[in-house]
Amino acid sequence: MNNTFVKIWVHNMEVDRMVDFLLNRIDKAPHYFTSSDNIPASITGGWIELSITFERYLKLRQSHEQLDSFDKI
Repeated sequence: MNNTFVKIWVHNMEVDRMVDFLLNRIDKAPHYFTSSDNIPASITGGWIELSITFERYLKLRQSHEQLDSFDKI
């Protein structure tokens, strides 16, 4: 069943890296958020919402935990 989607938020300067990760072109995923409520303000641009399949989300979760805040960076 591949019709379940998950929304993630990625900084606009990291979208290309996220797509490359999801397509297995690179090994390390950029930081992302799973809730728009946790997205910090940014002086270098905004955040882009991506809808990805649950299968891709599981791959992402295994590789890199989402952030609750930038305190973990």
